[in-house]
Amino acid sequence: MAEFGNLPTRIQQLAKAELQQDEKIYLCVLGRSSLLRPDFVLITSQRVLVLDEKFMGNVAVSYANIRCNLLFSDISSVKLARMLKHRLFGQARLEIYVKRNIYWIDNLGFREAIHVHQFITDQIRRKTNGYFLEISCSTL
Repeated sequence: MAEFGNLPTRIQQLAKAELQQDEKIYLCVLGRSSLLRPDFVLITSQRVLVLDEKFMGNVAVSYANIRCNLLFSDISSVKLARMLKHRLFGQARLEIYVKRNIYWIDNLGFREAIHVHQFITDQIRRKTNGYFLEISCSTL
């Protein structure tokens, strides 16, 4: 797990601008395998926010980008998948299903992916007031 205070400044500023005043950040996780351009996954009390930092031309000029901004009320189900490459490197892919779309958060650390999956599942159940949802996890 990552600390919000240790994330790049542009990522912190963009995250603070996107979040509401009463919203709290519970989990910060790094996705992708590239250390130079990771995805910054923020799980808050109301949403899943995936941010990344892009570089223009050279390393000195960069900007923060929102890759995914999903409210828990929009998420229909969550799946944790592990392909052969994920098993070899101790990683997993989180698949978030919304109406007519699937969002992948790839190359998360396996233990972190389990925590994120469980947290999102709990939040979905809370937001739907106990209605049954199909939350699946592939064979680990």
